[in-house]
Amino acid sequence: MFTDYIFTPKLYKVYTGIRRNDDYVQLWQEKVADRILMTTYIVSQVATYLSPALLYMYGKCLLSPDFVNKLFFRGSILGLTLMTTFILRSYGRAINPKYKAFHKDLINAKLDYSTDNKKKLHSYDFDFSAWPIDFSWTSDEEESYKTNLTSNNFKMSLKLLSSPSRLIGFIAVHTFGISLIYPGSTSLLFYLMDQNLQKGRRALITSFGGVRYKLKTIDGNFVDSMFIDKRQSSNINSLNPKLIICTEGNAGFYEAGIMSSAIETHHSVLGWNHPGFGYSTGVPYIEQEQNAAETVIEFAIKHLKFSPKNIILYGWSIGGFASTYLAKKFPDVHAVILDATFDDLAPLAIPRMPSFAEKLVEFTVKEFSNLNVAENLVQYPGPVLLIRRSSDEIIALDPQNVATNRANYLLELLLERRYPKLFSNESRSVLWVWLSTSGEQQNQVHLQYDVDLNTQSKLFSSSNKNYPLNLGDGWKDQEKIRMLLYLADYYMKDYNSTHCTPLPTRYLGYII
Repeated sequence: MFTDYIFTPKLYKVYTGIRRNDDYVQLWQEKVADRILMTTYIVSQVATYLSPALLYMYGKCLLSPDFVNKLFFRGSILGLTLMTTFILRSYGRAINPKYKAFHKDLINAKLDYSTDNKKKLHSYDFDFSAWPIDFSWTSDEEESYKTNLTSNNFKMSLKLLSSPSRLIGFIAVHTFGISLIYPGSTSLLFYLMDQNLQKGRRALITSFGGVRYKLKTIDGNFVDSMFIDKRQSSNINSLNPKLIICTEGNAGFYEAGIMSSAIETHHSVLGWNHPGFGYSTGVPYIEQEQNAAETVIEFAIKHLKFSPKNIILYGWSIGGFASTYLAKKFPDVHAVILDATFDDLAPLAIPRMPSFAEKLVEFTVKEFSNLNVAENLVQYPGPVLLIRRSSDEIIALDPQNVATNRANYLLELLLERRYPKLFSNESRSVLWVWLSTSGEQQNQVHLQYDVDLNTQSKLFSSSNKNYPLNLGDGWKDQEKIRMLLYLADYYMKDYNSTHCTPLPTRYLGYII
């Protein structure tokens, strides 16, 4: 029985009663042991990256025998330290009555994941790898996916072998490239953020009644998610309950991200972590990202019992890709909100890489990480709200020039897809005059072109979703300009901030 405590998950906290600010249970032995184990893990990751260089040096006899002996000696000391650490941790668990109660509840839940056992388990916060699965695809769906995956992998292998540039791009993305695109998936960032993520998760549970769920994707990964149910609230929103699905940015986590803005709307909220982020498993390659996002919305529909027409997809930064992918797959969702989101990854990736690699970077992104938000968004027929941050240092190629913000291109493509008759050389030029300004300067553009938002709203019907529309067909340029500027203001709101500033909830009120 004692040995069971070596491999059972660590217990961070126990939530008792009605989940107010309760006991914080973690013996000092457990805390010290966890730190040692995590530090060892990080060191092992760094050593793995450095291993080719060490092997090269060893092969060239660049490493002295004295250095090798020291390396072996210190490795032995590390091994003994790890063994001691495991014993220390298991002893701390064995004498902790609350940990023993947790262990019993965990075993019972794994044997029978009934409502009562599930409720007991949700009173704890522990290592996600041991969490029972709350939602998964059917075995037939998983088998069908595996069959298709085998076929696709074979086709991909033939493509890679037939093209050296494609092979180089594939290797780049599947080694260091994905970490550059999604730094939140790196073990180092998780190590630095772990304590804050624990605190954030605890706050969501104790302050807002959040419930943690483990979702199994169709490709076998596990998604860590948090659901806050407001359907039984006495708030007026309970008459028309909505679910806001929050998708974080490339270094964001639901424990400390955009869920805070969504919660203040008093609607239900579902947050989740990308593959490889926090305790979600996998790597955020484009297919795994899509599978994870689709699993989250299927869970919302099938398990949480929300109709698609009551679901709002809210994505921040690179999270806009997953949100718009779901919007394309589920066109009946209520609305899409995109905060600080780009149109396409390639124009942002190229300037951040060496100039000599420009062609390779562009090809690699398009081929293996084609996060084309605009391509998804234009296929969605429902309400859309874009939030542009006028001092955005990430999405703008030049933070001092709002005209370089890639949200501008996203808006232009959306408007042109939905209202192609409004575009002429002159109206497009005026639109970019408006996009190149912000705040009061945009109001001056409205005055210059005699745009009255109230008047234009009477000429526009938002209920017609059979895009593209013929709105503007046969109009004069001046009429097209006025309507185009009205629609630009209708679909996109400016927030005078940098990329990572929390979004005030009032912006979500424009569409919810």
